[in-house]
Amino acid sequence: MFPISKVLVTEIRNSNRTKLVLRKALFAYLAIVFCPVQYWAFTSNDPDNTWLFALNYAAAHHLVMGRDIAWTSGPLAYLAAPMDIGNNLVQGLAFQAALWTLLLAILWDLFFRGGFSLKNLAFFSVFLGLSGPMYHKPPNPLGAGDLLLVGALILLVHFQLRGGISRYITALVMLGLVPLFQFVGVIMVAGVVAGLIVGRMVRDRRAWREIVLAAVVPAFVWGAGCWLAAGSLHAFAAYLRSSIELSSGYNLAMSTWGHPVELLAGFEALVLLAIAIALLAACDRQTALFFGLLFAVPVFVSIKHAFVRQDVHIIYIFSFVAVATGLVALATALDGQRATVTLTVVMLLLATLCQDNMGAKTPRTVFPAVTGIKVPSIIWRTLRPGHLRQMLNAESQQNFPVDLRVEPEIKAIIQHEPVASLSMWYSNALIDDLNLVLYPVIQRYSAYTPYLDELNANWIRDKGPRFLIFDAKSVDQRHPWTETPAMWVEVYRWYDTRMLGRHNLLLERRSTPRFARFEPVASSRVRFGAELQMPVSQPVFWSMKCSLSTSGKLRQLLFRVLEVTMTVDKKDGRATYFEYHLRLLDRPRPETICRVICRSSRASLETTKATISPSRSFLSEVREVSPMCRTAV
Repeated sequence: MFPISKVLVTEIRNSNRTKLVLRKALFAYLAIVFCPVQYWAFTSNDPDNTWLFALNYAAAHHLVMGRDIAWTSGPLAYLAAPMDIGNNLVQGLAFQAALWTLLLAILWDLFFRGGFSLKNLAFFSVFLGLSGPMYHKPPNPLGAGDLLLVGALILLVHFQLRGGISRYITALVMLGLVPLFQFVGVIMVAGVVAGLIVGRMVRDRRAWREIVLAAVVPAFVWGAGCWLAAGSLHAFAAYLRSSIELSSGYNLAMSTWGHPVELLAGFEALVLLAIAIALLAACDRQTALFFGLLFAVPVFVSIKHAFVRQDVHIIYIFSFVAVATGLVALATALDGQRATVTLTVVMLLLATLCQDNMGAKTPRTVFPAVTGIKVPSIIWRTLRPGHLRQMLNAESQQNFPVDLRVEPEIKAIIQHEPVASLSMWYSNALIDDLNLVLYPVIQRYSAYTPYLDELNANWIRDKGPRFLIFDAKSVDQRHPWTETPAMWVEVYRWYDTRMLGRHNLLLERRSTPRFARFEPVASSRVRFGAELQMPVSQPVFWSMKCSLSTSGKLRQLLFRVLEVTMTVDKKDGRATYFEYHLRLLDRPRPETICRVICRSSRASLETTKATISPSRSFLSEVREVSPMCRTAV
């Protein structure tokens, strides 16, 4: 019997050693996928690179979010995507290293101290690996915020299954940090906290300590961080107001349609998550309810984020479903064959959906993000700071050839005078040695609402620099002159053309405004089919107030609204077609012959009259058309 026992012991030891090696391999894989280290060079023709440049430029020049600039990211966003401006690169890499260390500790605790079976950890690792594109550039420049959220969710699930108050408090602190990088994180975190509180109450109503901590800690961390960054209550309030405006305006202004198959695939991913939760509920209803409460709001926000602008943003729904399913797999009993087979099918189907949809949008980035194959080279570059700076500078110079730079003639006029760029891309400002100043909404086309438009307009009026540069480019086939009408009115009022270059228009500030105010020519409340007489003796600025129907308001809340487009008919018979911001139709704009089309809605302003045609679209009515003329000083 002794030799047999010795063989058995040897086999057990070998089996345990093999399992330990596999456990370490899975840990190493997720450690690479969760690596938050990234840095950016200056790039042309990339709106994301421009606002990242602006955030880095603002941080290096000590501009305050809310007081000086407005954007949908938090005050620490530049640390997630640092550029070589000031000390940003060093600070960003130091933060990313600290975050990675924290994530490694969370994974180590899960893999080697949590007591989870290797089978559970294998499913967990594969699902979490599928979420890799959510953490890396491109397409996500602020992956650190998502990693904070995912790390917090892992700790909360670990606490739910195994306990440990230190895990719980660490998770709550991480949740409080998320909105400091992404303002949409406020909604995500609020949903997670609400689900956590309800889940704790359902499980044990006497768990008042965990409930109080959940309500207080994330709010305190976020509030303290914003207070330290803003420096005053007024700046903090302005940051909240502008961020809410940016978030709400995005739904109407940036809606983009994609292939219907992607919508179907998103629905299928949700079904797969529901199957995984149902499998868990078959053996543990209370834990399944906890997951349902924890994921409800984040899943809804991910759907909105993915499909309001249905382009590369669709990665968010598939990535978050992968995270949620992986956490459910961690808690599912996999002793029986049925559960293992079901999770395997879910995993394969979800991997197929991710490949077919995320891969179609970002074929060159999905595979590296899922495998982490580029992480070693990224880390190696950070270990040589001097070489990294040289590499980023060389890449930036290469990304901006001579034909994409500001013309030498314009630079000779500007010299070192303050200048603001109205262009959609201006990451080349430092390469061109411009004395750049930033207006509040750091990308002009993103001033989606009247409040944001007025922020930029007031800045142009009161703080506008001597020179403005503009390249006449815009997004989504929009007309650049009508994206932010209040701002352009102030530009028209205060600036003259100084020079027209091959790519850029240079404007110079006047000593006195071109005109003082608008005077109403006529104003009338009209419904579809009504006519409004308009004068033709002088240039006319006009505005139009529209309202959403009940179905339109529901679409805005739950999904997205139809695109608003405009066709401008010119006197020579030519027509120009472009998209329009619905919420900015009531801002004055200098078109005297135009037609507004909202799918089957149609409102045409002709030379002598305005005709509003019947509609069955999401616009309930055009309430008021107001022609105005400018009054000279």
